[in-house]
Amino acid sequence: MAIISCPFCQHQISDKSRVCNQCDGDIGAMSNEQIASKHRVLKIKKNQSIQVQTFMALLLFVGGFSLWYWEDKPGESWLSLGGQGLIVVGFIWYIVNRARLIFNKRR
Repeated sequence: MAIISCPFCQHQISDKSRVCNQCDGDIGAMSNEQIASKHRVLKIKKNQSIQVQTFMALLLFVGGFSLWYWEDKPGESWLSLGGQGLIVVGFIWYIVNRARLIFNKRR
């Protein structure tokens, strides 16, 4: 008996189980090709979600840079400090999402 992921909710279940305990998905009615297809679709959706988050991180980075760069007196106002904070958060979020994308493609 092996542990597999449910093709509907990714919950860990037995390969002998016909119905997922978490989402009540009927696994018994699906062929191996349908299960593999469902896994591919879920992987593509996850990659798309990570790419959208990566784009949002870049927007945050650019927005922070614009706040920091176009400030009249850098370092003296909350806009400058806020811009620097957005730069750091956007950059870290971008790096984390790129690593998630690489690890997701290797699985």
